[in-house]
Amino acid sequence: MDDWRSRLRAEIDRSGRTRAQICHAAGLNPAYLTQVLEHKAATPRIDNLAKLAEVLETTVSFIVEGVELDGPAAEALSLFQSLCGDRRQAALVVLRDMAEAAGARAAGPGQ
Repeated sequence: MDDWRSRLRAEIDRSGRTRAQICHAAGLNPAYLTQVLEHKAATPRIDNLAKLAEVLETTVSFIVEGVELDGPAAEALSLFQSLCGDRRQAALVVLRDMAEAAGARAAGPGQ
């Protein structure tokens, strides 16, 4: 699947429910999913995607990017988003250093 609409359609199919049932459970207009999925110019708001993701028992990150975040990854992202610009940059430096050190350990000595 190459785009968010394809992933959203797949999650709807997986749920076994109709678009109207999903919209109702998410508190959205029954035609909302049809509008978003069939009209390429329609872009959903993130809060509506979050409602749909909850009803479909998935995440916004999976629908939008195709990436499923587990608990620790979701927490790390949430914490990162709460940081201001300078602190975000500092956190990235620390994470890059840690990833580089882990990569060096995995490669073994003398590599």
